[in-house]
Amino acid sequence: MSILNMPSDGLFNVAIVLARALVRLSTTSREDLLGACGLGVDGLDPKHLTQTLNRWTELGLFAIEDKLVSLREPYRTVLGKNPDIAESRLPKVLRTIALAPENNLRFFEAEENKSADLNRGLSWILAQDIYTIDTSSHARIDALEGSQVADKAKRMLQNDTRWNGLRTWMIYLGFARNGSPVTIDPTQALRESLDEVFGTEQTLPATLFVDRIAEVLPVLDGGSYRKHIEDLLKGSTWTRPPSNTLSTALSRAIRRLGYEGAIATEQRSDTEAGVNLVGAEQRLWLRMTHVRRIAPRKGK
Repeated sequence: MSILNMPSDGLFNVAIVLARALVRLSTTSREDLLGACGLGVDGLDPKHLTQTLNRWTELGLFAIEDKLVSLREPYRTVLGKNPDIAESRLPKVLRTIALAPENNLRFFEAEENKSADLNRGLSWILAQDIYTIDTSSHARIDALEGSQVADKAKRMLQNDTRWNGLRTWMIYLGFARNGSPVTIDPTQALRESLDEVFGTEQTLPATLFVDRIAEVLPVLDGGSYRKHIEDLLKGSTWTRPPSNTLSTALSRAIRRLGYEGAIATEQRSDTEAGVNLVGAEQRLWLRMTHVRRIAPRKGK
């Protein structure tokens, strides 16, 4: 089973339907849950419901006990009791589950890797130069990956199915923006992770800020999953960013959050350790030594 193989292992929109139903029903039998989600309706392929339920039960969103299905804690509490609010919170919940270490133990294995295939794909594409990568077709993606990953057995996106799966999931989980072609942009994922990154602190040294991001979102710069993939790319056509310089993807996310007023980047001293943000053609945007979180205005 693997997340990127959507026809066999579940669709995000079906996961939304199942989660909304369980927010409303709380705990119910498998048969009643599937019936509430449309099982038996003409034109609805029943395998999408059953496979998505099975997949996200295995990953930890759903729990089945005494033949009754419910949302597993702590996600049940996080999603709350309002289906509309739950739907808005679901991307962060699914992202947290997909990134969890227990779902990535078989990171480079082809079968039964849980969510590792998703995180291999995310780590690879977020390591690219987002201003030059061509996401318009699988053929372009396949050519780029082939030039960077010598071991064919470890290539992430070997067919249209897997590329379509990655493209769909990275948009839903906040690592890209929809469009033709898709735009690589992890701003939403980072925005929704600021509570975990800052904790109780309002200001962090820039290097610690980046380290905290890597812990919460390990497909980004310095993260454990990202390091696994970057190790495959050594000596390839991929170029590692210079020391203390972030990828174009993470640079974009931090700068956008700065424009939004969610954070403020500061350079307090030329002598303190800092981090560089870069844009197109590796042009230096800014250097930051500290990052400050800005409290949202009342009513927002």
